[in-house]
Amino acid sequence: MCKITFRFKSKMGEVPCHIFLILFWINLQFSLVHAYEENCDSYQTKSNTSTLCKQHDHRLVCFHGLEDKWRSGGENVRTLVLCYWPLPIFDPRDVLQGFPSLRKLEIKRGNLTTLIKPFPNESRSIERIEITGTGLKEVPENAFANLSNLRILDFRNNSFPELNVATFNIPSLHHIYLSGNPLKCMEETKWILNREKGSLGHKIADKEYLRCTAPYDGRPLIPVVEIINTLKEECTKTVCDCELVYVVGNGGKHIYKQLMAFASVNCSHRGLTEMPSFLPANTTTLHLSGNKIKDLRPLTTNPVYKGVIDLYLDGNKIESIVQLEGSSWMDHFRLFSLRGNKLTDLPTYALENVLQHNGNAVSLYLGKNPWTCDCLFTPGFQIHKSNKRYQ
Repeated sequence: MCKITFRFKSKMGEVPCHIFLILFWINLQFSLVHAYEENCDSYQTKSNTSTLCKQHDHRLVCFHGLEDKWRSGGENVRTLVLCYWPLPIFDPRDVLQGFPSLRKLEIKRGNLTTLIKPFPNESRSIERIEITGTGLKEVPENAFANLSNLRILDFRNNSFPELNVATFNIPSLHHIYLSGNPLKCMEETKWILNREKGSLGHKIADKEYLRCTAPYDGRPLIPVVEIINTLKEECTKTVCDCELVYVVGNGGKHIYKQLMAFASVNCSHRGLTEMPSFLPANTTTLHLSGNKIKDLRPLTTNPVYKGVIDLYLDGNKIESIVQLEGSSWMDHFRLFSLRGNKLTDLPTYALENVLQHNGNAVSLYLGKNPWTCDCLFTPGFQIHKSNKRYQ
């Protein structure tokens, strides 16, 4: 009898050859199973696009469609893997009619864009559905209503722009994976912020990996939706219209938590006699044109204006900007529009000082004001008017 000596630290000693062969056979079978369960890509490089199905125990793997013989006779199949589905549509009632014992369905890669019908009641044993790496973006509203045992939905790397809450929030479902989809970050997405147990938002298992599509392309979805939701709530405290214009990362490794938001608030033509005492967070552009505003002192006294860099005050009743002299706001504004007001004089010495210290200033609009053109005002004003930042 042959013997093989294993030299482990524990000194297991000598093992008979037939025991070793048994261990080797078990290991070989284990390796073959894993080789059989290789990913769809490995087969794609070795074959054409003809339909082919391979069965191993209760697992059936099909490439480029489903062979006709499996339209029935799949009673023992518990896991069905469809690699490179060739059609843009998938009809669960038609494809799955021969698999009454199915527990897991996988559709990986391919041309799929639409589930055209709900999963049938006969598929109620399904516990897990993975549709990944396709162009899937549409499912019926009651797509999963009959799947009373469904626990996990993996829809990563598809083309969903948004989700219908009623479609996906079924009682049995525990986890949903959505990363890699071009999700829209908008007010209607605020359902994902709901952390109550049983809510759809609570079931999203990969929130930290979700990203927005345009106009906030690549930004982390959760904080952007939080910003949009907060902006919407705070905007109701004003008479204005509010819009999140842009979101940028604030650098560093923790971009998920470090974002800079730029919101535009439009309070034009609202009959305002004074500047608003409250502005939503992250307001950087403020439109106040067409009102009856006279006093600009809130720019120097109210901290809500600290972040406003573009300010439009055209068509108001402003007679002077002297009160802004020496203010921190004048040191950081980017655009300041005062066209069509009642300005007659301009502290040119003050503006000259501001433009020397404010590297952000791009444009100052002063047209259509009733300027007093005398020998004291005109020379200094002409000098500043030659500056391209004055218009």
